[in-house]
Formats: sequence, C-alpha cells, structure tokens
Amino acid sequence: SSWISWFLGIKGNEYLCRVPIDYIQETFNQMGLEYFTETLQVILNPGFDSSLDWVFGDEEKWYGMIHARYIMSERGVDNMHQKYEREDFEVCPKLSCRQKALPVGPSDVWVKSNVKIFCPRCNDTQPHQRH
Repeated sequence: SSWISWFLGIKGNEYLCRVPIDYIQETFNQMGLEYFTETLQVILNPGFDSSLDWVFGDEEKWYGMIHARYIMSERGVDNMHQKYEREDFEVCPKLSCRQKALPVGPSDVWVKSNVKIFCPRCNDTQPHQRH
C-alpha cells in the first residue's frame, strides 16, 4: 500500500482524510511548505512498505500541513462533511447531548496542542476521547 494509506491507518489519525494525489502534486498547493524532494517522494510512493522503506522524518508534518490546506478547499470541505455525516468522528461526550461532533485543532503550530472535539449543539470543545 501507499505511504498515505499506511499513515492514515495509524491509530490516532482517524480524523485525517485522504488528500488526493493530484492535490498534493499541484505546485500551487505546495507553495510556502518547506520540504525535501525525498519527503514528497515517500508520501507519493504507491508501493510503500513501512518495514523496508526509508522515512526521512518530515512526512507526517508535511502531510499534516497539506491536509490543513486541503480541508479548507471546496473538495476538502466536502470530504470532511461526508466523514461527519457517516459519523466517522466522535459524538459529544455529554450524556445529555450526544450530538455528532467535529475535530478541531486549537493551534496551527505543529505539535503545540492535541486535537479536541467541538460540539455544535453545546458550542463547546472537549478533549479527544478515542485511543
């Protein structure tokens, strides 16, 4: 499988959506993102084997940054909306609510904060519960 499939399958990455290859390859979408050519080659590798293939260490961060851009695009919003409707995300942990909730990143600085869950009914954020 690909690096992207492997990465999305890691526990804790269930909130991420698959960023289409054509979106990743589009030079405009990469603008301002620093990376080594090898990093992008690993991410786009269709035959990635985590036990054999070399990883440079920036792949997760770079995918996170391109993901953040993608989910703000029309296609990304549609993708996240489908995940919301399928209830791929958690529900509000308040027993009196149980509304479908959305993942939110309180900071756009890499590894500064953990994902939280936003409940549109309660208009409140809660810590991420899945482990």
